[in-house]
Amino acid sequence: MAETFLLPAVGDTMVEGEIVEWLVAVGDVVELDQTICSLETDKSVVEMTTPYRGTVLQLGGAVGDTVEVGAPLLVVGEPHERLEVSSPPRLSNVDTRVAADTSPKSNKVTSPVLRKLASDNDLDVGSVPGTGPGGRVTRDDLLAAVAVDGDGPNAPVLAMPRVRRLAREQSVDLRSVNGSGPAGAITIPDLPIPDSASTVGQRSADSSGERRERMPAIRRSIAKHLTESAQQIPQFTSMVEFDATAILDTRSALKTRLDGPVPIDAVVMALMIPVLRENPIANAMLDGDEIVYFDRYDIGVAVDTPNGLMLPVVRGADTRSFADLSTEIVRLATAARDRSIAPDELSGATTTLNNVGALGVLAGTPILPLGTSTIVAFGKARPVLQLRSGNVVEVPTMTISATFDHRLIDGGDSGRFLQQIKQHLEVPALGLLR
Repeated sequence: MAETFLLPAVGDTMVEGEIVEWLVAVGDVVELDQTICSLETDKSVVEMTTPYRGTVLQLGGAVGDTVEVGAPLLVVGEPHERLEVSSPPRLSNVDTRVAADTSPKSNKVTSPVLRKLASDNDLDVGSVPGTGPGGRVTRDDLLAAVAVDGDGPNAPVLAMPRVRRLAREQSVDLRSVNGSGPAGAITIPDLPIPDSASTVGQRSADSSGERRERMPAIRRSIAKHLTESAQQIPQFTSMVEFDATAILDTRSALKTRLDGPVPIDAVVMALMIPVLRENPIANAMLDGDEIVYFDRYDIGVAVDTPNGLMLPVVRGADTRSFADLSTEIVRLATAARDRSIAPDELSGATTTLNNVGALGVLAGTPILPLGTSTIVAFGKARPVLQLRSGNVVEVPTMTISATFDHRLIDGGDSGRFLQQIKQHLEVPALGLLR
């Protein structure tokens, strides 16, 4: 009996996924928990595994198609089993016909996905021996026929759908491009095109001088969450300046002592945690008429990526050594930028830290992430002339700001919170008072 694998939500905000690559094809035999495809969600690219074993009877769409959560992603069953014409609920962009006839006369017929793979690599399917049920050609058969070592001129090309679309628009042969992404995947910066052409999926300007393009999944997610935050939460931002001499010296000393990178975010986070303990309202959220105080310190770190702002979460930040804290921030930032980060690493923050100074910005007024009461941002260090003991001296100065949920935190609370952070940043030894 055929089993239908419905696309599950792999993140708390996921409503759909775009198919990046199929690793199986109609006619292939799959085992339990075998990886079947990769999907681009609103946060990351994830690999999907099947909860069923059997012969693949139907795929939930072609590469580039969007599949809704709850819609069929894969159907498996017996090799000669046929599907009904009617489709399960919420089926979108899916061909419900049986993908191939199992009679001997059609044992070379392949799925649309495999036909496209063969076409992209100028391969005659009729010349490929099939090892699947009834002599059907499988994906592995095609890959074996395309190139012996995978490095030849006809090797399959790994690229996201938006990269393929842009390459087609700019008449770029992807087989001539060296990919710098994970597993040699081709990214947009790899394409030999002008920067002005790198907006993927855009339409040509019409007579009115306008053009329209569909927002990428991650950009749509960012827009949705920020809109909800601005509409649902009354917010305000406060900021203070502080002498950054001590924190910069502390970071320099740590870089000398530790074997590895020391992001300034790690120093600020370590010194902020004791302040959060003393101000529990800053590590809380409002749920209806109740205040939820978190007894954990899972701190989100804003990361600028080529695909938009992402907020990976440092779990148990208060329990980590400083070296571990630094390593984890670097790991999460790298995973966010190359889209390998797991969906559960992008949710559940109790408060958030944003290094706007990394982009050369002096100060920021960030929008509050949903489910939190506070987000802290700090800017770039800059020289400021100050009068000290009758002498004019140059002092490295940074601005630290914080946006608060005004339903929970008032101006006085925000001022005391920022003054405490300022004290800890100017005198890092205060961070020892945990």
